[in-house]
Amino acid sequence: MAGIVRTLLTLFFLLAALHSQAQDPTIEKRTQKQFEGLWENKKNTRRLKISFRQGYAMITDWTDRFQKPESGDIYKAFLKNGKLIMPEETDHRAPYSEIIFKNNRLIYLTKSILPQTWNKEIFTR
Repeated sequence: MAGIVRTLLTLFFLLAALHSQAQDPTIEKRTQKQFEGLWENKKNTRRLKISFRQGYAMITDWTDRFQKPESGDIYKAFLKNGKLIMPEETDHRAPYSEIIFKNNRLIYLTKSILPQTWNKEIFTR
């Protein structure tokens, strides 16, 4: 009997922990709204257009000087812990990247070839 009670208590605590880790849909929608839209880095005329689809973000990335939005690069990113994560893609030589929303700006971090180094670009609306 004591073993069953212990098992049920363990199961209860595991389920409670899993439930607390699940992201609240209203928080997720609010976070998506922060990222969605057209962003620009005026310094190098680079632009990002971010939209959300079924469980992921589509990021179109182009430079005004050389491209139109239709010919820009398209990346898939996943919302995790309040930031957009783009996993490394070795087939297309795309490095691991993160996009963070902070103070009405996007901070685009790209992992460099050198260990422990990040390239950083700032985008505004």
